[in-house]
Amino acid sequence: MVFIIKEKTENQNTLFGLNKSNNAHDKHIDVVMLFYRWLIFLFSVILCFTGTGYREYGFTIIESLAVAAIYNGVATAYILTGGKKNYTIQYLDIIVIMLLVLFSGGIRSELFIFTFFIIGFCGIDNDVANTMKTGIVCAMLYTVTCIFSDKLYPAGINYVSLVIRDFLFMMAAFSISRVCYEVKRYDDMRKREFRLARTDKLTGLANRHYFDQKLKEEVEYVVSRGSVLNILMFDLDNFKSFNDTFGHVSGDKLLVLFSDIVRRCVRKSDIPVRYGGEEFMIIIRDLDIFIAKSVGDRIRRQLEKQRIYLGQQEEKTKATVSCGIAQFPTHSTNIKDVIEYADQALYYAKEIGKNIVVCFDEMGKSRDMLENDPLKN
Repeated sequence: MVFIIKEKTENQNTLFGLNKSNNAHDKHIDVVMLFYRWLIFLFSVILCFTGTGYREYGFTIIESLAVAAIYNGVATAYILTGGKKNYTIQYLDIIVIMLLVLFSGGIRSELFIFTFFIIGFCGIDNDVANTMKTGIVCAMLYTVTCIFSDKLYPAGINYVSLVIRDFLFMMAAFSISRVCYEVKRYDDMRKREFRLARTDKLTGLANRHYFDQKLKEEVEYVVSRGSVLNILMFDLDNFKSFNDTFGHVSGDKLLVLFSDIVRRCVRKSDIPVRYGGEEFMIIIRDLDIFIAKSVGDRIRRQLEKQRIYLGQQEEKTKATVSCGIAQFPTHSTNIKDVIEYADQALYYAKEIGKNIVVCFDEMGKSRDMLENDPLKN
């Protein structure tokens, strides 16, 4: 007996959509960020015009606001065109705010409050280290800005107030990073529980519970699209004899091997399931039944190529798989009946010689097809 077991080419989490990017959520975050970005700029304009330094440095403040407006427009265009969030924009935001703080009164300016928004949005990415780093950068730049601003507006610096504000930057960064850490930890736990509840432990495929839940959604999808849903049902041939001959450990290895073959032969949108024991199912939507049959036949041939045998010497028989296929709504508008028809086609495939793929509506022709297939002789 020779096992050829290849590594999984796809993370099993992808089956349940746990690692897929939530585009709707990302777009919502981007919209919120843009809203706050321009709201902060609007309040910055108001505070700059009403600040203590406007009378003396009004033209310089207007120039700074113009630069900030241009930068804001460029950053907005970058985000709207699908640009990825990066630390460069984040630090540029801090620098622009500090520039406005510089010309609107330094430590007497209230614009420093807007820096907390940057720290908060940094925490959305659940990056604890970068959130703390952002807090440190804000504190350092704010200190330098206030000292330099005092050279422009000699009024004296309240260093106690400066230290308190720097401390607030650090406390905000620490608090936000802790919250983000806990949120991420609970989110990971939720995903793990979600995966365990819907995953077959041995093979990593979806289990019967997940199949029952997902089937209804898939039916609703194809009905709304006027499409079709193929049910492929597989059963490993002579699996009981295989277990009796080589033991349950080898039987488990065969199940894992077959599940890896299935995973490699299907699309991301398809749903492979360990239905129970040595039975597997695949839900395939939007494909003609003949193409769905070719998928089933490709899986069958891949297992056949693995050179796994039952018995010894002259009595050796390859480990193979049989498959039955039925289609919704072609064969029935009741999905339970479609599953039953796929089971009947599988039973018929077993009856006429095993190691064959049979569609429900060709059960009567399968024996002739088997006899005329040169690859089966």
